[in-house]
Amino acid sequence: MLSIGILGLGKIADRVAKGIEYAKNGELVAVSSRNIDKAKAFAYKYHADIFYDNYMDMLQDDRVDIIYICTPNILHKEHIMLALKYHKHVICEKPMVLNLEDLDECFAYARKQNCFLMEAHKTVFTPLNIYLLEKINEGIIGEIKYIEAQYASNVLSSQKKISSWHYDKEGGGCLYDIGVYPIAYANYFASSKIKEYELIQHKVDDTFCDQAHAMITYENGIMAHIATSWQCDMVNTAYIYGELGYIECHNFWKNTQAILVKDEKRILIEKEMKSDFTGEIEHAINCIEKGWIESNIMGYEQSANILRIII
Repeated sequence: MLSIGILGLGKIADRVAKGIEYAKNGELVAVSSRNIDKAKAFAYKYHADIFYDNYMDMLQDDRVDIIYICTPNILHKEHIMLALKYHKHVICEKPMVLNLEDLDECFAYARKQNCFLMEAHKTVFTPLNIYLLEKINEGIIGEIKYIEAQYASNVLSSQKKISSWHYDKEGGGCLYDIGVYPIAYANYFASSKIKEYELIQHKVDDTFCDQAHAMITYENGIMAHIATSWQCDMVNTAYIYGELGYIECHNFWKNTQAILVKDEKRILIEKEMKSDFTGEIEHAINCIEKGWIESNIMGYEQSANILRIII
């Protein structure tokens, strides 16, 4: 059982803490925020023993094995490097960093410090998606030919509440926010290196991206189309098309159900899940307990393939 500390108590931290609660091999022991009252209340809510009003004290606490970073995108690299400096294993919310140079630096430092580092992409660790990949590899829909995935949320006109840093030129916009989900999904199921891609995006006053789509071709011949937007809502559904049928999944990054369409039949596939964050946490701890410093599912190459498309 490894101990986890959450660095940064923004909106996503509550869902991360709930995911840790269900993890079989980890427990939340510490939280840190610039506001001591917020840290104390959060710790009490999720039964953490330790709370801090600054990050450094938690990073220097020997009772904490893993740091889960939940700070704004633009601060991720700084906090990753700090955590690694104090020999903490690191799970960092997506996107881990904003460019390939920073990604190289972070993983190089993790190797030097002999610490595990992983970008938190829950999409590829849900029980449903793990099961779907297994069945696809067994040939349930034949050879995959095409993947389609989209995730949009009408943030701008509906004035949905999101943190102000989402509108920053660096690390802001729909691609870094929700566009990474369909990209990660397509890459995961294509299970191949990217051969070529074309990204088309629209930016607001040359600052953040508010709508984009991309065509991706993989070395194994699979093609994928992904789309994302803050301008409108979409039917947030993914399709994996094979020679013998296809799989359809609404809210594919967190769902527990999918539909297999084959031989003119629609077959429900369902997998139980208590939290969409638990899978990634359990996987990271499994890797650490094996002595690994990089995930075999969401390691450097997987993070780099997402960044190559969105930057």
